[in-house]
Amino acid sequence: MKFLRSLFFSALLFFLFSFSAKPQQTLHQLIVVSGGAFSNPNDFVSLSAYYPSTATQNNFGEILNQAVQHAVIDEERLYVTATDSLVVFDLNNYQKLSAIPISGPRKMFVNGDYLYVSIQYPEVQNFVRVYNKYSLELISVISQISGEAAGMIKFDSKIFVAVPGDWTSLVGKIAILNASNGSFVEEIDLESQGIGIHDLFIYNGNIVTVNRSPWGSDSGILTFFNPISKQVDHFTFPYTFGKGITIRNNLLYLVMNNGIGSIDLDTRQVVNSSIVNDPGSANYIYFADVVFDDISSLFYATTTDYFSFGAGHVFNLSGTQITDFAAGISPEALALDFRNISGLNAQTTQLVSVYPNPAQDRIILKNESTDFISEIQITTMSGKDVYRHLATNGAAKDAIELSNLSSGVYILVVSFENGKKSRIKFIKK
Repeated sequence: MKFLRSLFFSALLFFLFSFSAKPQQTLHQLIVVSGGAFSNPNDFVSLSAYYPSTATQNNFGEILNQAVQHAVIDEERLYVTATDSLVVFDLNNYQKLSAIPISGPRKMFVNGDYLYVSIQYPEVQNFVRVYNKYSLELISVISQISGEAAGMIKFDSKIFVAVPGDWTSLVGKIAILNASNGSFVEEIDLESQGIGIHDLFIYNGNIVTVNRSPWGSDSGILTFFNPISKQVDHFTFPYTFGKGITIRNNLLYLVMNNGIGSIDLDTRQVVNSSIVNDPGSANYIYFADVVFDDISSLFYATTTDYFSFGAGHVFNLSGTQITDFAAGISPEALALDFRNISGLNAQTTQLVSVYPNPAQDRIILKNESTDFISEIQITTMSGKDVYRHLATNGAAKDAIELSNLSSGVYILVVSFENGKKSRIKFIKK
């Protein structure tokens, strides 16, 4: 009887713990930024928020420009680059906070208190600029980068910048900056196989670059760059490549042959070249942007012909269309807002609290109990270990760097010396 009571009590504790630790796993809102018809000077950039939980939409803003390049969410702020402007909105009330003029903005990347902006035509120099993300004060310009810049990513203490150059460029490059102050370190020449380098990802200690296929090409190239040894390996595929979307486990999802496909990064083989089919490029209809909700395993995508219409679609991993949402003409910037996953940007169990969540560079752990931590582990959703730390005499790390992890959803497992465990899901942006 004592054994049965003990077993029942253990099962009850497990049930209560599992219930209390279960996070709210929904996408709060999808930000849709549409550039308008290129031929209409009065068709300006428009912004809207789509709420998946209610399938409703709110049009909340306009930028007096004719094209949008990128949208990035950091905490409660939405940053948008549009033609010759950098604009910031408050996502709590959708009010415009500030705007500054900037020539040739392309992609953005937030690192700590700084906002990095890559630069393209019509500029011919200073291809990365660093701003204070709160005041938008210009902190520095990176003059040593040799050509027009695109996507950026942080790995360890460095920021890596895709440098495709202008449309006449015959090579692609990677520029390396110090993450602490944005200073230039060096530039790596990827030669002709790096042409079109645009989107950067981290996988198994390598920087993986998606090199977008030049016009008229019938192949695409992935580059694996080891930031320690500086070794460069190129892999050519008989498919055209567009935007790199995300890495989930060992699969890279990207725009392939104008649809959505996947590549196994371990075997360097195409797994599925048409998860989602080409939306109609023969009739000049293309994907304008695609993002991936790693919690619900859904693609949010926009299509357009750039002059007469735009539309939004939601697909699952099998390529089945789930629903639609509204989008204007040239909806080239999407951003996912997960802030409601953990309430006030923190997710707490009975034993451990973790913040911020979602996180970009690091997560902070707080032991809410009096028990000593023996081990900290991070796994993928499929159970693959990506981080492990053994505490020494009960002294565990209270901050974990995430720069080596790809964007996605992970499970933090905190083990205690008394045998208890705390499991928390968190998002790496």
